[in-house]
Amino acid sequence: MKKLYVSESTNKRIKEFNEAKKLGVHIPYVKSTFMSAGTRSIFWCPVQERVITLMSQGEKHLYITKLFEPNVVEIKEQYPLDYVRTQEIADAHGVIHPRKHLTGELTVVTTDLLITYRDENGSEYRVAYAFKYSIGGQNQDRTNQKLAIAETYWKRFGVRSEQILRCDVSKDKAYNLLNYIDKYDKSICINEINEFVTALLDDVIEHPSHTLRESLNAVSASLHIEPFYSMTLLANAIFRNALPIDLMQEIKLHKPIKLALLSKWG
Repeated sequence: MKKLYVSESTNKRIKEFNEAKKLGVHIPYVKSTFMSAGTRSIFWCPVQERVITLMSQGEKHLYITKLFEPNVVEIKEQYPLDYVRTQEIADAHGVIHPRKHLTGELTVVTTDLLITYRDENGSEYRVAYAFKYSIGGQNQDRTNQKLAIAETYWKRFGVRSEQILRCDVSKDKAYNLLNYIDKYDKSICINEINEFVTALLDDVIEHPSHTLRESLNAVSASLHIEPFYSMTLLANAIFRNALPIDLMQEIKLHKPIKLALLSKWG
């Protein structure tokens, strides 16, 4: 096995990351050019107001479902770990640090999603997420070693690590959120959203067989707003968790919407 070394390109990318970090800017360590064109996901996020770079569609679904959790403050993807520390951890665990086997070039360990949350007391804390499509396979032992390195690393900073599998992420919920993401508007007043939600729930309760399109048309008429703006209010009511809608069910305009906890409003 060739001796482990750190390349100039790795040091350059780490330097760029650290300089951006000082300015309060997040630059994903893994660039899109290093990803498979068939699996990567690169898109503009109107919530964080920057381009998001993810390794797969599964990671994109995890990202979008986490993004609108009410206590989420910030999400940083492809977050690089200090390779000096990870080398020390690998040595302490008696395992080989991630590297390119043919050359011995060190591979920087990254965390898929580093999410900052705010608890009910206003205190912030972080959770480091590792996304995996499944557990098992012939490389599982090596995968576990890499996960252990990252977990030990974050534990030193008081950050909890969590592994999430593809089956843990709802595709329907992700699709529902992604389908409306272009309508995100943080400037809309919550009172306006609540007024819309009340009108929508009134129509759904009174006319349970109405399709979503029919309900939105009824709300548009009662609130004297344009139908396209009703769609915008619907989207932002969902994003702000103001509407008790079942996001695990596919949202279709030609079908009635499925509400959760409807009895709360009954």
